[in-house]
Order: sequence, then C-alpha cells, then structure tokens
Amino acid sequence: MDMKTNEMHPEYKMPENPHAAYRYKAAMRHVELAKAAGKTSAEIHEVFRKIMDFDVNDGENLPTECHQKYYAAVQAAKQAIASGKSSQEAHMIFQQRMEKF
Repeated sequence: MDMKTNEMHPEYKMPENPHAAYRYKAAMRHVELAKAAGKTSAEIHEVFRKIMDFDVNDGENLPTECHQKYYAAVQAAKQAIASGKSSQEAHMIFQQRMEKF
C-alpha cells in the first residue's frame, strides 16, 4: 500500500484521554521524519503505534532516556501539587527539572 494515498489508509480512532491529541500530533511528526528517512510502511506504523501507546504514568516502560527525564519532571510536579504547591510553582519545578537535562 502506498502511504502517500490516504484514501487506502484506515482512519485512526483517537483514544479518549486528555493527551491523545498531543501524542497524535507528535506521532505524525515522527511519521513524516520516518518517511523522509526511507523507513518501510511497517517501521512507520511501529513508530506511530509506540507514540500513541505511550503512557506517561507508566514509569516502568519508558522507551528512551529523554522519556525517563520527562517522566521524572512530571513526577516532581505532581509531588509539588500533592504537597500543596500552586500550579505555577509546580510548573516552575517541572521546567527546572527539564532544564537540568
């Protein structure tokens, strides 16, 4: 199947969670990069699937060091909110953790 013809490609049903639209946009950026790199259709679909199946709350199955760092920053922000910090303070903590990496 030619990936350039969208008529033959099945429509993707977006998961019902708050981050699905963001992951979809990220997945499509990765798909375009994979196409430009000459990846096969199977490889492109695997890239898309990995991104769409990614769960930021699953600290055990983080695919890359970058994801591990992001996970750590998210956890630090969640802990800040749980300890009574404001959302602005939690966001600053997240940004500071990301800048360290």
